[in-house]
Amino acid sequence: MNIVLANTQRVLSATQISLADYAINPYKGCEFGCLYCYAQENKNISQASFFNSLTVKANAPEILKKELAYKKPKRVLLGSTTECFPSQEIHYKITGQILKILNGNRIPYTILTKSHLIAEYLPLIALNPDNKIFFTLNFSGDRLIRLFEKKSPSLDKRLVAIKKIVTAGIHLRVHIGPFIPHVSNLEEILKLVPSEVKEVDVELYHKKQGNFNEVIEKIKKNISGELAEKIKQVYKDEKSYRAFNAELLLQIKQSGKRYPFSFYHIAPDLNQFYGETINYENSL
Repeated sequence: MNIVLANTQRVLSATQISLADYAINPYKGCEFGCLYCYAQENKNISQASFFNSLTVKANAPEILKKELAYKKPKRVLLGSTTECFPSQEIHYKITGQILKILNGNRIPYTILTKSHLIAEYLPLIALNPDNKIFFTLNFSGDRLIRLFEKKSPSLDKRLVAIKKIVTAGIHLRVHIGPFIPHVSNLEEILKLVPSEVKEVDVELYHKKQGNFNEVIEKIKKNISGELAEKIKQVYKDEKSYRAFNAELLLQIKQSGKRYPFSFYHIAPDLNQFYGETINYENSL
């Protein structure tokens, strides 16, 4: 992994995502290498270097302090286009410094992560009861994790982190996303989620999320060609996509009768990925 230290001119970015009005990404790039990553579709991100280079925004804490003098976020989203807790965070602690600044200004934040390293920051995150963590658990076994996410944390490490978050009393939502049709297994994933978790959302994979053809080829080569064709049929047209989504929604609602979680269902329109129509706050 090539590490680049750089200065940034802006830290707080206005966002359309319903989870917050501003977003912060302490790093640029990501070491996890998730094949489906939607950040690769961002016009400001180079696909060639996204997984091979990590830019550390070294001056981000200082810039944030200056921005908060004239920007007044109601809530900040951390990690919309990067992982806030890569292994390099242990050394640079950029995310940690940002969390301290937000806490000091009493600005609540929502963290998107799949990194077990967040466990080191739970005492800090717990200082504001309005802070939230969305923790990704989208596959039920390490074989699928390694197939689609080259260097992301193992299933065991994620489950340990989830239990620590629950114990710390921090608002937690387990994020089952992207849910890849006929690959992600909702029932097997839900069996792994501790009963103390309050919220679970299921976000359907979108073909514009990143590298759709590469995802299909990976499945064809490592699982089966028949399964790859089955997935392609889901995204063939609006009718097929809506039919699968309706089946998924029904499965989620049935799971709601068996599990003690509040469920959320997120499915972008077939021809539009993220936008103002996506709402993470409406439970079923």
